[in-house]
Amino acid sequence: MTFFLKKKKLLSPPIPGPKLKQFPQQFICESFFGFSRDPFDPQPDPRLIFLTENVREVWNSILSGIVQRKGFFLLTGERGIGKTTLISLIYLYLATNGRKVKVIPLFDSFQKFEEIVQALLSGLGLPPEEESESRMFSRLQWDLTQRSARGETVVLLIDEAQNLRRETLEEIRFLAKPSPIIPNLFQEIFLGDSQFEKDLRSRDLSLLNQRIVVRCRLRPFTPGESQGYIEHRLNKAGSTTYGVFTPRAVSLIIQTSGGNPGTLNRICREALLVGYHQVKQRIVSANVREALVNLEKEKEPGWHLFGKTLPWIKNRLGKS
Repeated sequence: MTFFLKKKKLLSPPIPGPKLKQFPQQFICESFFGFSRDPFDPQPDPRLIFLTENVREVWNSILSGIVQRKGFFLLTGERGIGKTTLISLIYLYLATNGRKVKVIPLFDSFQKFEEIVQALLSGLGLPPEEESESRMFSRLQWDLTQRSARGETVVLLIDEAQNLRRETLEEIRFLAKPSPIIPNLFQEIFLGDSQFEKDLRSRDLSLLNQRIVVRCRLRPFTPGESQGYIEHRLNKAGSTTYGVFTPRAVSLIIQTSGGNPGTLNRICREALLVGYHQVKQRIVSANVREALVNLEKEKEPGWHLFGKTLPWIKNRLGKS
């Protein structure tokens, strides 16, 4: 079974249900550039997803796997690649299309198995009482069995899986232990980075690794996709790439981003702030170079330059 994303559904989706990561920084130059919104807001927003062929493949693999109750899923990719954004869109699709799928997102970093079970019970409408872990687990299994009898399935989304303790990961595996009568009462989707893939190959997580049936990876954008992403974001804010960036500025942004959407957002946003403070409504490569220097000094979590060196940037492109 194949599912296709239609652009109409992306324009005005429902208000996101999962708790998304918050970024307190205020973008101050929307009106200066004539934007209707912050085009490069770092907060994951499923309404702004950019559909590459890779994104469509991952979308179809996960959705068809859920419908077929394949059980365990793995979605990996480097930090900032868009895993949370895509999985949030999948959450919205399943929550608003009348399918018999109950999705429970865990976007908070729970470390204890008991906390995860409590979040599950709450997500299923069964507020946990003061009781033992085994009692909560029994209540969860009973609810899952009842839902399966009605043709329903429950899916747990686990973001930043690489941050979980290995003991907790092993206990989570037992949540989805298949029943001899009703297989795959419960499905789990793990979102993690490249290190998580390596961790799964270790001896103590080998049983969990064996249970994963659907494996997907979000890849960095090609240069053409990176340019399309910038244009897509600016269009959503009521502008165009040519109206905001010179061609050399765009080229420099693409070359130093490595095709990472989060890095593209950071560079573009910082370059716009540089232009704002210099009262320049069109960003040139010199503004981008200054933005890169600023970002390197700030050393934001997850920030990294591809091509690596600022001297390389200065030698490769002159002022424009």
